[in-house]
Amino acid sequence: MAESSRPPDVPPPAPAHAPRGGSPFSPLPAEGEGVGVRGRSTADPSPGLRPPSPPRGEGQQPAPADEVALRLSRHERLSFRAWFYSFILLLAVLAAVRLVSGKTSEAAALAGLFAYLSLACTFFPLPTAWLIVWAAAPVEGHGLGLHPLIVATGGAAATALANMHDYYLLTFLYRYRPVQKVRATPLYRRVAVWYNRAPFATLAAASFLPIPIDFVRLLAISEGYSRWKFALGSLVGRWPRYLALAVLADQFKLGWQWVLGIAGATIVLGLWRGLPPIVRWVSARLT
Repeated sequence: MAESSRPPDVPPPAPAHAPRGGSPFSPLPAEGEGVGVRGRSTADPSPGLRPPSPPRGEGQQPAPADEVALRLSRHERLSFRAWFYSFILLLAVLAAVRLVSGKTSEAAALAGLFAYLSLACTFFPLPTAWLIVWAAAPVEGHGLGLHPLIVATGGAAATALANMHDYYLLTFLYRYRPVQKVRATPLYRRVAVWYNRAPFATLAAASFLPIPIDFVRLLAISEGYSRWKFALGSLVGRWPRYLALAVLADQFKLGWQWVLGIAGATIVLGLWRGLPPIVRWVSARLT
């Protein structure tokens, strides 16, 4: 039986639709892919056919400088409305106490002292030293005649409450970019490093010293310090300061002349601190 002969292997003819310049054995593009120039798939263009990438940074919003550093480290939620509504309610209670107990009673005097000092914050800079002296001065010298311990304790608690107004308001203002830019300055960073070594002790010491210390309190708020520690530091620092003033007024029988003198000196100091920035701001606006 003769062996059957097989036809030689012949490659199949090239398809008529083969792309010009491409191999007839090239696989067809997968479904969803197009055909680019010279038969190349648009899904995987060659390096020479890739669209030029846009310049670096073009078409992209640059990230703000020190974005992470400007974010407050506070993890507690603050309710601004709840705080200020509660404070308004407290003022109403103090007014009722003063009306019910009579203007000449000790409770009325303490209520007035607490209400005044609880309003004396950075945004409402009322002088406070004169009131402490007047509250502890003897009645014979036209003072209120309150005990120094009562004056110091009530006054320190009211001042700690007033400082919490700064805490809530400044926390709200730090959301805005113009205020946040202050925290990106080299001076702020150096002062923040110094403050963070002992924040509570620094805050308490600054609250005790009778010098302008607003920057320490503002720094503590900016650094996201705990509000309860912030209030406690203000209370601990301000209590011995008020006690010293009250004891001096009580022991040395300071009269109304001293009260007026201290009030006048406080007002002059406040004007010396506050007027130059206001004058510079007005001059810059007018020119």
